Order: sequence, then C-alpha cells, then structure tokens
Amino acid sequence: MCKSGSLYIRRFPATVILTGMELQALFFVSLLQTSLFVGAQDSGELDQSRRFPRYRFNIRKDDIFHDTSVIPVDHQVSSFLYKGETKLFFFLHEREQSPLSLTVTPCTSSILWNVRYRHQNDTGKLEDVVSSSGNNSEPPLEEYRGNDMKTFSSETPRPGLYILQVTPLERETYVKLYASLEPGGPHPLRLSQPPKLRLQKRQRRKRLTIRWEPSSVDPHVMHYCLVVNTRRYYSTLCEAQGERSGVSPPDFSHASGFNFPREQAEAHKTELASKAARLNASRLGRGSGGAGGPMHEDIVIGCVGRKTSFTVSNLEHGKVYHFNLFAVNKRTNLSFPYGRTTLKYEPRSKPIGLKDGKVTSVNLKKMDGRATFKFKVGKNSDGEFHLYVMPCGGAVDVELTLKGEIVVPRKQVYGYERFRVQSPERGQRYTLRISAHNPEELRRISAVEVLATTKPSVKFPLPELPEKPQVYEYDSMRRCDSVTVGWLPSPDPRASRYCVFAREDKRHDMENQRPNQCSLDLRLKKNLDFAVMQCQDKIPNDSRAVITQTIGNLKNGRKYIIQITASKSRGKTLSYDLLQVQTKPGCT
Repeated sequence: MCKSGSLYIRRFPATVILTGMELQALFFVSLLQTSLFVGAQDSGELDQSRRFPRYRFNIRKDDIFHDTSVIPVDHQVSSFLYKGETKLFFFLHEREQSPLSLTVTPCTSSILWNVRYRHQNDTGKLEDVVSSSGNNSEPPLEEYRGNDMKTFSSETPRPGLYILQVTPLERETYVKLYASLEPGGPHPLRLSQPPKLRLQKRQRRKRLTIRWEPSSVDPHVMHYCLVVNTRRYYSTLCEAQGERSGVSPPDFSHASGFNFPREQAEAHKTELASKAARLNASRLGRGSGGAGGPMHEDIVIGCVGRKTSFTVSNLEHGKVYHFNLFAVNKRTNLSFPYGRTTLKYEPRSKPIGLKDGKVTSVNLKKMDGRATFKFKVGKNSDGEFHLYVMPCGGAVDVELTLKGEIVVPRKQVYGYERFRVQSPERGQRYTLRISAHNPEELRRISAVEVLATTKPSVKFPLPELPEKPQVYEYDSMRRCDSVTVGWLPSPDPRASRYCVFAREDKRHDMENQRPNQCSLDLRLKKNLDFAVMQCQDKIPNDSRAVITQTIGNLKNGRKYIIQITASKSRGKTLSYDLLQVQTKPGCT
C-alpha cells in the first residue's frame, strides 16, 4: 500500500484495471493535496507547534490540468483532441452533501462524451468498477452526442472520482471543461431569459451598432465578444473562433511538466501536426485552412472588454446577418452564450408616414443623420399642399420629390422653412428627404419637426413670416437708454400678436441670426434673462407697412439681442431673425 498525502492507493485485484492516465491523475491530485496541506501552516489549519516549512507553488490551474487531466473547480480549461482520439478527464469530489456539475463545451466538431463514477470508501480505496476486459460494468451517469454546450449536474452526488470520457466525431477540436459546486450548475448558464440585442442602423458607411445590457451576474469581471456572419448561429465562442482562424494543436514544447511518456508522445505528435499545418498553409494561401477545416475570414469577432456595444461596418444590402453575443468571465474563464438575433440589412430606413395636419418629430442623430418621410394626398384639398421643416438647433438639407421627379430642389434649412406645392392631386405620394448638412450640424440638432397638410387654412398651426424675416434698427433714433426697431408684418392676417424681447448680450453668444424655433413659447417663458418684454396686437392694413417699436429701459453703452415673435390666433409662435444692437455710451 502506498500513502501519498491524504489519498490511499492500494493494489487492485486482477479483475480491475487502472490505466496509466488514471494513476497519473490520482498521483497529482494527492501531490497537490500534500502541497496545500504543507503550505497551510500560516492559515491556522495546522497546529503551530508542528513547524513545517511553507512552500509556495506558483502553478497555474491550466498547467496542472494539462499535466494531470484533473479538472479544477470554477476555472474553465481546454484540451485538444484529434479525430477518433479518446481522452479521459478526472474530477475528485470530496465534499459531502455538495452539488456537482461538469460543463462540456465542444468547439469545431461534434463530440461523444460520458461521465462515469468510481466510489471512494472511508479508507480512501477506489472500489472496483471496471472489469478485466475493459468494459464498464455500470452504465454512465450521463452521455451526450452533439456540438452544443451541455452540463452534467447532480444535486446530491456521491464522493469519489468522476471520469469524463470525450471523443471527437468529425474532426480535431478543442473541448472546454468546467466544474462547479454551485447548485444547478454555473449561475450564468441558468439565466431564464437572455438579454435582447438592440440594433441601431447607421446609414453612413453601411454601419450597424449592436447594444446590450450588462450581465446581472458578476458584471465587474464580465467581458463580451460579438460574432457577426452571414452563415448561421454559433453555439459556442470557440466554434466561431475555430471557423474564423482554423484549428491548430497546442504547443507543448515550452510547457512545464514532469516529462511523462505521455507528454513526450504528445509533444512529438504536436510537432508533426504543426509542421503539416504550416506546409498546408503555405500551399493553400490566405483564406484556406489546414487540417482543422476551412477558415472563413469574413466572420467578424469583436471582443470589446466590458463595453456593451459594438459597431459593424461595410454591411451589404439585402444580406441576412446573424449576431451571436458571448460573455466571458475573466475570473473563471467561463464563456457562454449571452444573446443572439438576426437582421436583413437594408441601408435605407423605412419611410415615416405623415398624417395630414399632424406634427411629426424625429431624432436625426439616432437615424445617423438621414430621414425619409412619405405623404399621401387625401380628398377635399384646398388646392395647395403645404409643409414645413423645423430643425431644432442646426441646419439640414431638404428635398421633396414625386415619383422620383424633383418638386422642391435640395435646399439648406436653418431654423424653419415653409414649402408650397400647387394643385396636388388626390392619391399622389410625396417623398420628403431630410439629411444633416454636415457632422458638425448633426451634433447640434436635437430633433427635426415636420408637418404636411392639404388644408393649410385650417390645419397649419404656425403663422406665416415675410419672405425676409429681418428686424431693422433706426440708427437715428438710438438713445443711451432705448433703441427703435421695425419689421414687416406677417402676410397671414391671423398672425395678430407681436412680442418684442430684449436681453443683454453678456456672453456674446449670438453666433447666427436664425433662432431655434422649436418649442419657442415654452423657452421664452422660462428665459429669465430678458430685460424688456413688450407685446402688441396690430394688424396692419398693408402687409408692406412696417411695424415699429421703441424699446426703453436699457442701460447705456450695452449690447442687446432683440427678438421679435409673431403668434397666430389659437396657434404657435415663430421668431424673426435676431438683431444685435448697442445703446449710446452716454446721455446728453
């Protein structure tokens, strides 16, 4: 009998076979337990009177796994298998009344795997389960054939050695293994509803942005990888990575081990496979694969760390794209599917329908600076088709077409513009295209308002401004405490109320004469910077007559911004262009 650490290994009867791999695995489990036992002096697990030296083994879990085939707890490891090769992996379960799960993730080939059990009694002996002929005397606890991630789980497993046997069926592949003592298996794999992927089209450069919510499980250590392709969904991240870049055996030439015959054989086999792969690659060239199957470089794999968005460029019109999102726990190395969706990419967004007399507002930034509207002419028209475009904060380009023919040529609109179309016919469908004038203007625009109607006499809510909505100052009437301004009245007789606002230009912020017309009434009410506000109800008999107003109570030698607004009865308000004035420096 040989005693090694806390595990006993006895000579088995002639009817029992323990393979060299099983003996090697058990030897390293016991060696690891002994090292941890010896190194636990400072943790309080040993009596301080027993003075053992403390040893620190700076060994990664992956190295221990590759040397022993012992699956660690809460750390995903991987192993490479050739087609037809069978490997055994081991997990020694020692906790009483503790759940156990083993998660197996195939990569580029479907696999056949099963889990078997060997009981360890109170003396540490593994009881006989295998006959001399090599046949298993008991059926496996679980068996699976396929290429999906699957988990063997037991809530009340017996202590002992669990043996996982894996065989690839189609081609060489990596297999990822993960052991957990959580009830029901790893928590991330038990999410009832995967998060939804939100797709945001960006028409410029044929881009698409994919967004998602962060993981509710360990969000601080969760990283994300998105797979985009036109072929199919991928069930695992390593499957997509294998098809993207091919499959190459691991390089054991620099691995630290104990130079077992198995390690020497694997190193020699790996060296030969690497030479063959390099030779095939030099012959086949870029875009082809070696022994691991064809490579597909059009598969996009974007790993973005802890970010929750990814932008894909150069999408092709009419193609169907599949999006697979995977989460990777950087602490445990466990990767798992986190969400998926499909989209047929159409670079042109669906036109937005306009209803007669109803204001429609869109966020141009979310539409990547472009929006298309459709309007159908109904019955009972007034003989004209009116529409207005009101960008909130910046400039846009506007074009109106009918059956591909230009009705209103492309024009830049800043602040507000009203368009008229004579004699529209019932059933005609007009197309209005709006786009940001440039990226700088798009950053300034918060929204764009659009209204269309064939009944402007009753459904147009805004007053009509003169062709040149300018405000003029009478220089000769300038004083130290007042200025006099004038403006042309609205051609619309229903625009019956005019208001004059004056505020001191302390910040010198009048970059443009055109004001932001969106929600003008509300903004004027909230603005507390106005030094003067005067309103009057005047309806000149002659639209060419000038309305004048003297603005008093101003400070001498100061600059002011003058704003004139016109309001429609039971309607909204529009502003004339802004005017900058300055009072005289002194009073005589």
